[in-house]
Amino acid sequence: MGTLAGPGAPPLVEMSSGMVGHLLEWRQHKHDGRWRAWISWVETAGDPLRYRHLVTEVPAGSVTPLEAPEAYARVPRTVFGRDGEVRPWAPLGSWEGEAPQPP
Repeated sequence: MGTLAGPGAPPLVEMSSGMVGHLLEWRQHKHDGRWRAWISWVETAGDPLRYRHLVTEVPAGSVTPLEAPEAYARVPRTVFGRDGEVRPWAPLGSWEGEAPQPP
């Protein structure tokens, strides 16, 4: 996964399950063109209560932003090409003739 620039925590999102977590990265796989979200969250369970830090990948359309739009501008975007290459997302001058659209 990419790294976040600057201080502070990654922005918060709500998953379709209702869980809230930090958005770590957007990823696109060019074979199907879909965007995925990588999210870090904490699960609580048991008696006595235990905490587990988890990371999950979910469809980008299944998350809801919980912060102002500018908070998401610095979330890394990575594109996995059909040729096996991993590239950072570029809004202009796409490497395959089309500009991938981030979520």
